Amino acid sequence: MAHFKAATRVLRYLKTCPGHGIMMPRDSNLHLQGFSDADWVGCLDSRRSISGQCFLLGRSLISWRTKKQLTVSRSSSEAEYRALAAATCEMQWILYLFKDLQVKSSKLHVLFCDNQSALHIAANPVFHERTQHLDIDCHIVREKLNSGMMKLLLVSSKNQLADFFTKPLLHQPFNILLCKLELKDIYQPPTCGGLLNTVGNNE
Repeated sequence: MAHFKAATRVLRYLKTCPGHGIMMPRDSNLHLQGFSDADWVGCLDSRRSISGQCFLLGRSLISWRTKKQLTVSRSSSEAEYRALAAATCEMQWILYLFKDLQVKSSKLHVLFCDNQSALHIAANPVFHERTQHLDIDCHIVREKLNSGMMKLLLVSSKNQLADFFTKPLLHQPFNILLCKLELKDIYQPPTCGGLLNTVGNNE
């Protein structure tokens, strides 16, 4: 029944917003920004965490993903760091694509995370007992950080654009995140106001 209710929730959403689509403004810049988040023990059946990520090129949403993690994380820090590692791999793939297309950006690409412990682990892999269960391949975050491919920044939970890729949200925060991701409804006037540049000001 829980799965059936979740499916009907999705169908209700799709039915009420047939005009929703991704807006890609022509004046958007070529600065790549990524957002990584995790819902610790988000799956009640397997006790695995849910990873969420999204990437914006300027103000245009170009990549997003939700996935159940392959292993059970013993802490929220571990779950967030595994999500951060997956987002780092996605960012590297996007940058390879940019290189093939000869797309250049003058700014260093940014990956946002709302978990301070995950950022500390990336900066220092010897972080007490919180890292003892992490696989070696998760340290790709630190490797790419040291290579200068990207920089990691802390973002507040209310500005975490990947939040609704990990769990269902209430109506108001859900719609705010839709606006920030430049999702527009062709049948409704825009209602986002000045929310779109909130995250960029954190840099």
